[in-house]
Parts: sequence; C-alpha cells; structure tokens
Amino acid sequence: MTSVASMSLLLMLIILTLTSQNGSHAVMIATTDVSEDLLSDTDHPCSRNCSSDPNARICFYHFRAEYYTTLSKACYQCSVTPSDCDRHHCVAADGVKKPIVTVNRRMPGPSIQVCQGDEIMVELENGMASDSTTIHWHGLHMVGTPYMDGVPHLTQCPVLPSSTFRYHFLADKTGTHYWHSHSGFQRADGMFGSLTVRSGTDLLLPLYDVDHYSHVLLLTDWLEKLAIEKFVFHHFSEHDNKPYNILVNGRGYIQSQLVYQGAHPPLSAITVTKGLRHRIRTISNSIQNCPIEVSVDGHTLLMIAKDGAPLEPISVESFVIYGGERWDFVLDANKQVGNYWIKFHGLLDCDSRFKSAYQVAVLRYKGAPDQLPSPLSEVSWSSTKREGFQVNTLNKAPGTDMFKTSAEIHSMKADTDQYSAPPDYSFWFDFDFHAIDNKLYNDPEYYPFYGVPKEQRLFMPQLNYITLKFPHSPPLSQPNDIPASLYCNQFNPPKVSKGSNCSTEFCTCLHMHEVEKNSLVEVILVDKGFTYYANHPFHLHGHAFAVLGMER
Repeated sequence: MTSVASMSLLLMLIILTLTSQNGSHAVMIATTDVSEDLLSDTDHPCSRNCSSDPNARICFYHFRAEYYTTLSKACYQCSVTPSDCDRHHCVAADGVKKPIVTVNRRMPGPSIQVCQGDEIMVELENGMASDSTTIHWHGLHMVGTPYMDGVPHLTQCPVLPSSTFRYHFLADKTGTHYWHSHSGFQRADGMFGSLTVRSGTDLLLPLYDVDHYSHVLLLTDWLEKLAIEKFVFHHFSEHDNKPYNILVNGRGYIQSQLVYQGAHPPLSAITVTKGLRHRIRTISNSIQNCPIEVSVDGHTLLMIAKDGAPLEPISVESFVIYGGERWDFVLDANKQVGNYWIKFHGLLDCDSRFKSAYQVAVLRYKGAPDQLPSPLSEVSWSSTKREGFQVNTLNKAPGTDMFKTSAEIHSMKADTDQYSAPPDYSFWFDFDFHAIDNKLYNDPEYYPFYGVPKEQRLFMPQLNYITLKFPHSPPLSQPNDIPASLYCNQFNPPKVSKGSNCSTEFCTCLHMHEVEKNSLVEVILVDKGFTYYANHPFHLHGHAFAVLGMER
C-alpha cells in the first residue's frame, strides 16, 4: 500500500453470522470468580510443564490500559545507562520519546502463558480519560463464549473510560497466539502482547528440546507519532503514513542514535544452549502493509507451525511474516558459542522506496560474552536481507524451487475429508482500492476525489465495492436494535443516490453474510491489484479454515 493508509482497513471488516436452525445464538459463559490478588500478571502464574501438570487452572490477570510514554521518568538515565532501561515501568522502545498506549505500563503488555484447558480471566481496566477500548484474543475461537472475542460494536459494547470489563474464556486451541486492542489505533501505539497455549500431547514435541516462555519474537512496525496523528494528516492532507522502524519485543535502535548520541537502548536478545533444539515463536503485530523477512545469521530454521497449527516441517534460510500471522520455528544451536544477529527486513511499506525499516535482535549462546555480534554501524536495511530458500515469500506464485508460498505448505494433520463435500455456501470477495468519491476523506461538492492534487487522492479499500459501517449496538447481543436497512451485501446492495451501482457510488453498510451453524462455507478471495501492487492477510474470527488452492 503506497499512498493509501492501510489503517483504513479497519473499515473493510466483513461480518459472518452463524445461526442455528431456529436463529438463536448458543452462548456459554464461565462465571467462576477469583480474588484479584490470586495471581500476578508478571509471574506467568500458569506457565508450567503441561505434560507433568495437566490439571486445569484459572489464570487471572489484571490489565490496566492507559496512555503512557516511552522514556518516561521511570527510565532514569536509560538513554546513556542501558541497565536503567530494565527498570520497572520503563519502556525504552528505540530510544525515541513519544506517547504510547500500554497495558500495565509495559510494551509489549503482559505475556499470557497457559496450558490447554486452562481458563483465562482478564480484568481490563480502562484508564484512558477519553477513549474506549476492547481486547481481541487473536487465534482463539471463543467457542461457547463469543461475547469475549473483543470486537467493539460486533461482539461487545466498548469498555468506556474509567470502566472495567472482565474477559473469561477457555484456552482450548493450542499454539502461538496474541492479544491486542481492537479499538481505534491502540494496537499501533503499543497495546498488544503474546498469548501461548501449550499441550502435553503436542505433535511437535519430538522436534525440539526447549520451549521457554521467553523465546518469543513479537514484532511491530513503529511510527514516530501517535497513529491517530499520522492517520489524520495522511487522510486529509498529504502526510506520509509509513513506519520508520521495526521493534522486537518492544525494543530496537535507529542509526541516527549512533550518529548523534553514540548510544542506543538495549536490543532484544534470546539465549540458547549449545547442543539443544529451541522452539522460537514469532508474532507480527504489523500495522501498516509491512511484511517482515526474518532470518538468523549462520543458522537454518525448521518451520514447524503456522498460526497455531502444526506443519509438516520445512527447513529454510528465511521466512516472511505478515500482520497477524504467527510462525514457529526450531533453531538447532549447533554452532560455535557466540552471538549471532537475528535480522528483520521490512518489505512493501517498510522497504527502501520509503524509510527502509529494519531491526536486529541478538541470538546469544549460553556462555557467550554480553556483546553485539558486530558493530551496529555495519548493519543496514540491505544487510538484513538473506538470500536462500524462503517460505511465505512476498507476492509470488507457486511453482518454483527457490521458495514456497503459504499455499504449498501442508498441515501435519490432514483434514481434507472434512472439506471434500460440496459447500453449502460459496462467497466471492474481491478486494481492491477504488477511486470513489466519499465523505469519509473527501467531499464530492467541495474537494472531490479528482478535484485535489494526485498526491492527496486516497483510494478506498473495499470488499466487493462495500465499506463496513459499524452498528451502534452489537448484533451478537442486541440484534433487534439494528434496523434491517443497515445490513447489506453484494446480493442486497445498499441504496445509493443513483441506484445500487456500488462500483461508481460510495456504498457503506453493515456488510454481512448469514450461514447456518455447522455448514460448510467456501470463500474465494481475489486480490485484484489494479490500483496497487499490494497484499493483505485475511483472518476470520472464531474459525480456522483450510487453504484449498491459490493461483496468480
């Protein structure tokens, strides 16, 4: 996505409603209460060996969301004394001071580490003075507890300022997941964290020796200002919306610090033991269209899981991760004891056409000195790219030995029989950026799309030429509060001034397709790509799906 803000993608969500034969919604919400002092969010209260201690627990966390800042007074002399950056409540980021949104004054926020079958209970306190909030538990399906999914105006009402909401759900799906705000731009400003569900019967257990809770690489592209400021300038003026940096577990550096300060905040580091195989969990919280290429100097990576699902293992030199994706790999610590760069190479909105966003972290063998693998002055955007075999390659079609696309990897557990029957429903969604006048970012009378300079024209991202309009009440809990005229889809388009031609008139509605519970649904996604050479991952809340094919 070049001149268009990918933040606008919040407007393109589609609602898929599952109803039973009689139209009712089946809901089961756990109501067990616990003392707020029972468990601490900083101690990983439920992190344990899930094989030797399989008994289910209730895992309680208290989350306080609030506006905060990097390099606050809690950091003391962090900019020149790296050990100060580890002080409680210090968020160093990349050494640039800016307002952020945090949970418990940490970025990333508290990591949730549980076993399959545990109950997760998170009491979310909204400490922001004027903004509402929610949390989505990305990767968990909320079977029986759909009200806990965390989408404002869809599955719940937003949590208002000075209010508290308790999430309570079952950790039923194993794998690498993460949590993030699903309100406004809070996810872009720091409100996110990792969530891992382990099982004592994991099919992947024979492939690794170590699965430590700290072996997580949580990535985010990073803006120099609050995301709302970038969004408003970009949409109503001609300001850029591109990330200038990538953070790894909330840490990183920029070259200008080395030039002007001669110092930098501590980098993220992972410690491994020579001779052991370590499972590393990678998560992308990318906000803009910023795929990130990941590699480790001197090591090959054995990819073993994607979005929480086990894969037939594949050995690669690097992999590409897109926003919302999770990749697990095994690193065999079979090299000489020392320090090695873990490299993160920004693509598309993060590439050299814009601000060349990149980052590094340290892979440190136990017993190696506490130092960097090489001077940071020698690291650059171009040097973080690694040649060789790659999986999930950017904008490529299947059919070559140089890389594998996501459509060419296979699940460890075959489930093709489940999808062999003819589908009960088949939906076609085409995605592109359209030159359509609208009152969201233009005014057809005073400054229409083609009436402003080219650099100020914002193409509208849409699915089937429709932009989502959120309802005032969640349809999950209050369907009768929503007028029937607000719903639409391509078969029942909204009425516009010149009829129902959404390809020429701006169409917005509560975009919904209704299907029966337990039905088989086929979804065909088409990235038309007429306007931009861009791409975007798609993720369906509450469900997993099988990729049956992909062509270009």
